[in-house]
Amino acid sequence: MELEEARQILNQPPDARTFRLIRAATAICAPDNADRVGIVEIVACLKLGNQSREYALIAECAATALYSRTNRNWPSCTLAVTNVDDWLAYLIEHKFL
Repeated sequence: MELEEARQILNQPPDARTFRLIRAATAICAPDNADRVGIVEIVACLKLGNQSREYALIAECAATALYSRTNRNWPSCTLAVTNVDDWLAYLIEHKFL
């Protein structure tokens, strides 16, 4: 999926096609697009991923991208932090936002 198509999908109200949202979030969060996607867009994916359990994979993709972009420590054998407030506090504290 192209980046612009992904942005369009994620900027529309979620529909019943969860797979399209997951594909779009994957494109936004992909390391290959890091130079064309801002932290704010990844945070938007994280927020979407927290709206419903069926979107949890979107939150995981976003959290993984944020760990990579910020070099935040991700202790081994732990789940990724997908809490939006936790990430916002971290991003503000470390001057990413």
